[in-house]
Amino acid sequence: MTRNTGAGMPAHAPAAEAHSPETRPQGAVDRTMRWLALAGAAVLLAAILVTLTSVTGRYGFGLPVPGDYELVEMLCGVAVFLFFPYTHAVNGNISAEFFTAALSERHKLLLDVFHDVVFALVAAILAWRLGHGFSDKLASGETSIMIRIPLWWAYGFAVLSMGLVALVCLWRIAAGIRTLRR
Repeated sequence: MTRNTGAGMPAHAPAAEAHSPETRPQGAVDRTMRWLALAGAAVLLAAILVTLTSVTGRYGFGLPVPGDYELVEMLCGVAVFLFFPYTHAVNGNISAEFFTAALSERHKLLLDVFHDVVFALVAAILAWRLGHGFSDKLASGETSIMIRIPLWWAYGFAVLSMGLVALVCLWRIAAGIRTLRR
């Protein structure tokens, strides 16, 4: 199996095979990840448009968008969470291979599986704690300072995304173990 490493060089290995499209989450999970990533792109585009409108308004007409910093901050945070599940599923996160370059493919795959175990735990804990934050923000009705946007909605996207990341990690763990058994 061959995949592009991102540096224009193909990777031939069990590690690449373990996270190929055939071993990624499929069905509803895959569709959900893709829709969330597309939503993340739309949210990021909205942040760009808010920034462009505010800068143009501020310097061209003396009319900035009120609360633009708050709005862009929230939109960018939501976009990052929305991209996270799909990016991890396709092994698209940045990795430094300096220390692992000399390892065999089997050892690299073992490290990938270990990473996914730790990441699954971290993602599950973050989803749990963000869920508490979501409940708290929803119950309290807390809003942003300048433009009074409710904060709970951003937490909702974060909870969904981190829960999906934990699920993706479990899927990748299973794929890695299957490949190691071969």
